[in-house]
Amino acid sequence: MKRVFLFSTVALAGAAQAHYIPTTQTPTTVDADLVATWRSASLVEEYDYWQVPGTLMGGHAWPAREGVQVDEMNLSLNHRIDENLFGGVGLASHPEGDDSHGGVELEHAYVGWIQSDGPWVAEVGRLSAAFSPSLMAHAAQRLASEAPLANDVFFGRHFHDDGARLWWHETAGVSAGAEIWRGKAFPATDSGDGGAWDVFARYQWQGERWSFQAGGWFYSAAAEARADHRYGGGHQHVPVAPPGQTATAFSDIRYTGDTDIQGLHMELAYRVSRDWRLALEGEWMRAKLDGVVHDAIGRQADLDGTQDGGWIQPSVHWRQHTFAVRAEQLTTDNDMVGPAAPQLGDESGLANPEEHDPRRFTAIWRWQWRDNVALRAEAVRDESLPETENRWTLGVIWQQRLWPVGPVGHNH
Repeated sequence: MKRVFLFSTVALAGAAQAHYIPTTQTPTTVDADLVATWRSASLVEEYDYWQVPGTLMGGHAWPAREGVQVDEMNLSLNHRIDENLFGGVGLASHPEGDDSHGGVELEHAYVGWIQSDGPWVAEVGRLSAAFSPSLMAHAAQRLASEAPLANDVFFGRHFHDDGARLWWHETAGVSAGAEIWRGKAFPATDSGDGGAWDVFARYQWQGERWSFQAGGWFYSAAAEARADHRYGGGHQHVPVAPPGQTATAFSDIRYTGDTDIQGLHMELAYRVSRDWRLALEGEWMRAKLDGVVHDAIGRQADLDGTQDGGWIQPSVHWRQHTFAVRAEQLTTDNDMVGPAAPQLGDESGLANPEEHDPRRFTAIWRWQWRDNVALRAEAVRDESLPETENRWTLGVIWQQRLWPVGPVGHNH
């Protein structure tokens, strides 16, 4: 029974490392992880853009690329200052398209306060969002090497922003809170009319064999002339083809308006025996866009859009092996009004004339080879674009607590 409880506790703590609170017994912790993956094929050609039909994209939502790539590197330091105060600093590196010149990013830098013998926690600084478990999970912590399509489209894959959080923290299995953001993270903008906020609540329960977690959230963002900074908006990521080849022209279409996103998530697990465990997890999101699509030459059109996305992932865990399948789908319903609506709809990708519903299916095998090193293999059928692309992946995952040195657990 002790082993079962420890396994579940470590898995939940790993997924929630974005707001890990060090204890007074272990006041200082240093953690590191690295994920490197080989992929058999690229999702798009070398001089093309990844634009999921019917959506506006941005952030760090880069397409899968053929060959070996370091998907993510993270180093985090957390310290319990005294009985009530704690702080954390986290550095991370993510690939930035073909150039991979994103460098090291300050992902977390915050100070927090925890109520003595009470449920309230307050944090301020550079934070990861607490409302969605999949958004705060790193590539080393989730089963699949690639982030869900819904996260890529609605939040640009990663969410780190300057802000503040106040929440009722894990009391009788219940957590609830609110966050306010400056607007540096997609889909908001850091401007006079930008910014974002959210509210969330979740419940988790742990029994002798069963465990359950479920929650819901609402996020609201305002944007002013928001660009797709992957390829435009002043960033120099636009591919330039060598002589004899052609690069796809990128249309720098902007969005000004509101984006409201709501979501539900759940995870259910059953411990069959000492060696076997079954699990089912998933998340659903709905985004509502109400604003204006416009470009540099003054064309504009009103946009009223509804976009749904989600994923479900059953898994079987046997000793050090995990076998899982993740199924994902997106649907879009965009209404654009104005004289320039047909042209802007085509150039931005919002028109989706083929009425394509993006999907992706991933079969996963993960083997915890050593305490701190796992191997992962995947077969991916990617239908995020009208043309289906199949690829294989092989990867290695390193996760380790560097301080204090001692036995550690692993996720899944």
